[in-house]
Amino acid sequence: MLFRNNINALRALAVIAVVLFHFRVPGFDGGFVGVDVFFVISGFLMTGIIVEGLRRNAFSLVAFYASRARRIIPALALLCLLLMLFGFVYLPLDDYRELLRTAKNSLLFTSNLHFAEDGDYFSAPLHENWLLHTWSLSVEMQFYLFYPVLLALLFRLFGERGVTWALVLLCAASLAASVLLTESRPVAAFYLLPTRAWEMLLGGLVFLFPLTLSRAGQVACEVTGLALVLLAVLVFSGQDPWPGYLAVLPALGAALVIQANSRSLFSRTAALQWVGRISYSVYLWHWPLVVFLYTCGLLGSAPHVLAALLLTFALGAASYRWVESPARQRRSPSRTLLRHTSLALGLVVIAAVGGSLVKKYPQMRFAFVDNERPRYLSELYSRECAQDPADAEVVDCRLGTGEVRVILFGDSHAESSAAAVQVGNREAALSWSRGGCPTLIDFQMQDRELERKCHAFNQRKLDLLKHEYPGVPVVLLSRAALYSDNRRENRFRVYFQGQRNLDEPTFARAFDEEYARTVCSIAEQRPVYIVRPIPEMPVSVYKGLNLQARILGSKADISVPLEAYRERNRRANEAIDFAARRCQVQVLDPAPWLCPNGQCMGSLEGRALYFDDNHLVDSGNRQLQGMFRDFF
Repeated sequence: MLFRNNINALRALAVIAVVLFHFRVPGFDGGFVGVDVFFVISGFLMTGIIVEGLRRNAFSLVAFYASRARRIIPALALLCLLLMLFGFVYLPLDDYRELLRTAKNSLLFTSNLHFAEDGDYFSAPLHENWLLHTWSLSVEMQFYLFYPVLLALLFRLFGERGVTWALVLLCAASLAASVLLTESRPVAAFYLLPTRAWEMLLGGLVFLFPLTLSRAGQVACEVTGLALVLLAVLVFSGQDPWPGYLAVLPALGAALVIQANSRSLFSRTAALQWVGRISYSVYLWHWPLVVFLYTCGLLGSAPHVLAALLLTFALGAASYRWVESPARQRRSPSRTLLRHTSLALGLVVIAAVGGSLVKKYPQMRFAFVDNERPRYLSELYSRECAQDPADAEVVDCRLGTGEVRVILFGDSHAESSAAAVQVGNREAALSWSRGGCPTLIDFQMQDRELERKCHAFNQRKLDLLKHEYPGVPVVLLSRAALYSDNRRENRFRVYFQGQRNLDEPTFARAFDEEYARTVCSIAEQRPVYIVRPIPEMPVSVYKGLNLQARILGSKADISVPLEAYRERNRRANEAIDFAARRCQVQVLDPAPWLCPNGQCMGSLEGRALYFDDNHLVDSGNRQLQGMFRDFF
């Protein structure tokens, strides 16, 4: 197919939207729709290549796969290789293992399947994955693998007309699946080919249904299409269910721009043409820079973001000039396919072997010096723990010595915040916690095995409180936002009476009632204190500080705005306030101690207050000890 300036400009618009969205530039909350635009463009171009070859009876499957390998593999292979070297020098052991595993999946073009098992694309944990953006390349390559075979078969059996109507039916079926699964299984709908294929098929239909437009018609078509794409960029956000029916807006916009095939100012702008040419390399290189800033807690720093944006386009231009362009030189299709496939598989073997060696011989990695990593277990008090033979995740410990003065009950936040309580208590405390367990009596969870263990843990401790330790105060600490908001799709999500899909107000009432019932049952025989949620940081604090120090030579403190903390925990605090009123218990607020001057601190003068992004260590607990000053 001939090079088309309007498609190249549209490609530039799409990559700019994606890059600015990922760097969190204000006004581009819907920039992720650029990927949907890419899918439509790919579908149009691939259908044109295949169908034109079939029309001339000159289509070669080997040549098609060779052209795709030549286009995609060299730049991706270089990125994966350099990231593996970078990770060997700079990343913690677990992160490096995950990088090797993701690199392997990316080069096998199965990373979308890998990420579909790990959670929501818009959720924070995946933002630390250096190759998260390769999910879209995997979807495209899977499409390229099956699409030409399907079209060739349909063309031979039914001719071009049969191909056209078969694609109409497939596009409609894929769109219907996308709409349905976006509601019931949003993560799968986002990442998997069957629910994304309609966007590429839509591009194919634009090729198969060309329109003859007047000059005015071309202008109207292009302006309408651009308006739809820009509207999607401006009005949508990661909070919207995606793709589903909402993705029709940018996909249709892209289809209209392609259909217009105009020579407008949009198509003739030199800057857009340049960005369009290097768009693939820009897409590849921008995300590792996003992850670097995110991990360092600098994604909100305008100077750092601006520097990273400039570096993104510089690296994209360099990759295009010295990797993409040489790789596109015409060679024998079979040799090209063999060469690039061997390159990808060779790096897959290196990643697989490297992952096995690092797992077996972690000492081989001389790179990441973790001396400044804070200790999760406190050094502020003595600790004697009994191992639960049925559940290794249960923490059942006696802290300090003497008479038990307080019982800490909850999830892993109860364990990690115990030092704040115990530093003011010269006698003993009991710490009862199990990670990921809501303090509720009657509930179900997304993870049924975890639900079973949480029920058993909670029931044992609640029964113990009924018969022992009369009058000893109980302090409830948990990561309450994890359980109290049904908009968050994760394995810790709770529901009641088998009703998984309650609307938000109904779920809130059900959660409040069950939480209050649990708290009141504890408060019948003793004082109860509920600690509002500990602030969560956007990144793992110790990793961010160490990466800053090693790469940038300095440590900028990591924090989140107090308002962001309050908004994230709004639903949890409403449930706590409801229980406090009904059960006549006291509420303790960590915000005055951890969030001075409107900022919740993850570190203080370069010293981590957190073990990761949400568990306090001794330095953080010392900040919090004032909250319990009058407790005893």
